[in-house]
Amino acid sequence: MREPVVREQVKTSAGPEAAFVFPARRGRIRLALTPARIVATSAMGKVELPWNALARVEIAALPGGRPGVAVLGITATRPGAAVWTRGGWLGRLNRRTTPYEVSFKADAFAGEAETILRAIKRYQGDARRRRSIGDEGELARLRKELGEHP
Repeated sequence: MREPVVREQVKTSAGPEAAFVFPARRGRIRLALTPARIVATSAMGKVELPWNALARVEIAALPGGRPGVAVLGITATRPGAAVWTRGGWLGRLNRRTTPYEVSFKADAFAGEAETILRAIKRYQGDARRRRSIGDEGELARLRKELGEHP
């Protein structure tokens, strides 16, 4: 069983950054929180959204989507705020068909989508605390706050 959140270095458009990564149950889906940005990766694309461009994150059913299938959706403060470093066509499609810059099936992750949602909201309004993302002590603190193992 995969850990719901792990500490890693991730490649971003600015170079390697320390991150807390929420991996998928299986496959290549990952959502990473770095001090500067959120990085979402799937088999078909990779997108970065600076923290100051994050409008909201939510778990919701997509209008017209399959009943009972929830998504973890992330919206930006303005169109184009997300930087697609791979698979930009996917981003354009996502924006045309959903209210989100990026979205994943909520059950795609090793941990609960609600846990990811709470983690993002903890860092969204706290630039000072975001600077600690990637530190071992901060990971322990986050896990404790989210009810994960110490």
